[in-house]
Amino acid sequence: MTGFKRIFFSLYMAVFMSSVGLGILSPILPAYVDQFAASSLSLGVVFGAYPMARTVFMPLVGRLSDRVGWKPFILTGLALFTLVSPLYALSRSEIQLFLVRFFQGIAAAMILPVAMSVIGKLSPKGKEGFLMGSFSSAFFAGLGFGPLIGGFLKDTYSTEAAFYGMGFMALAAFLLALVTLGTGPSEPVPVARKKDLSGPLPFFRDLPLIGLLVFRFCRAVGIGLVWVILPLYAIRYLEISAIRVGILLSANTFITTILQAPVGHLADKAGHLKSLTLGSFLAAGAIGSIGWCNSFSRLIIVSVTLGIAGALIVPSGSALAVMLGRERGMGSVMGLFNSSLSFGTMVGPVVGGALLDFAGIQTVFSAGGLIGLTGWGCLMIMGRREFAPEKKDLTPEG
Repeated sequence: MTGFKRIFFSLYMAVFMSSVGLGILSPILPAYVDQFAASSLSLGVVFGAYPMARTVFMPLVGRLSDRVGWKPFILTGLALFTLVSPLYALSRSEIQLFLVRFFQGIAAAMILPVAMSVIGKLSPKGKEGFLMGSFSSAFFAGLGFGPLIGGFLKDTYSTEAAFYGMGFMALAAFLLALVTLGTGPSEPVPVARKKDLSGPLPFFRDLPLIGLLVFRFCRAVGIGLVWVILPLYAIRYLEISAIRVGILLSANTFITTILQAPVGHLADKAGHLKSLTLGSFLAAGAIGSIGWCNSFSRLIIVSVTLGIAGALIVPSGSALAVMLGRERGMGSVMGLFNSSLSFGTMVGPVVGGALLDFAGIQTVFSAGGLIGLTGWGCLMIMGRREFAPEKKDLTPEG
């Protein structure tokens, strides 16, 4: 196995197995936290702890990985993820759950963005969408299998069994990475850099980067609403079982997983901005319609539509981040790129919980759809000049 294939396989499996563990939480955690939460707003705050930690730590981890190597962060993140996971079963208050979520967020900050930066550095020009889509499928495939496993464990055994199952998957990911990557220094993945993000908040002067980060943030707000408020809506209002909620969430991620690589390949040829535009409008329409869905079958249609939208958005968004990373530092850009995602998934549940308390369920999802379109508009205004001549950027070297 060549060096690239070995690194790709090792990081792919590490991300896949850890995201399976994270996906296990999706159908069960909202109702579990609801037992301790005093209001929907406090429910959102507990859920926001995980993306809060990722938002704070990912830019720092990304920058350090550019300087000292990526392997220590991958192994440390998986080890911490393993140790924290069983603590969900031992938590008995909002504060304890907040702390568990926060430390798990620190662990996650060391895994996905660092792994994406490595693959981004190794991706040849002209294949960014295909390779980043292929790699990102690890995360979405794990999230697809996870809810099914979590719903099964809860319905068959107990909620606590699902938490321990998450810890087991994280441990398996750590052991696999330890065997396949070893503990030696990271292999070099040099990248030419025309711009530097090492100064004090220099990205405030970088409009294309700002546009991409705002787009990523706004999309994440919608994701936060879907993955936190949707299960609560399905269980509380429609009385749908945990396993069926798991199917709902898995349908979304499985569609995204299957389509990411081929859609990313097409976007490499047709243009990533076109793919992002179509995906953004599909996602906004689907999210906005959730509050009017009064049956499991209608929610399945929404879930599949969101899966198609994700396949259009994820590889193209990552490809644009790779293009910027080549000039600005891959780890730094990927840290900011994923941090904006986490910030959005932190804000989404908090805003959604507040709207649910004061404005009703239809308002929650309508707001989520409009926010997504706002992010698309910012990307078009701030980044169109840099990203529009994609044929030049995507010409294969040599």
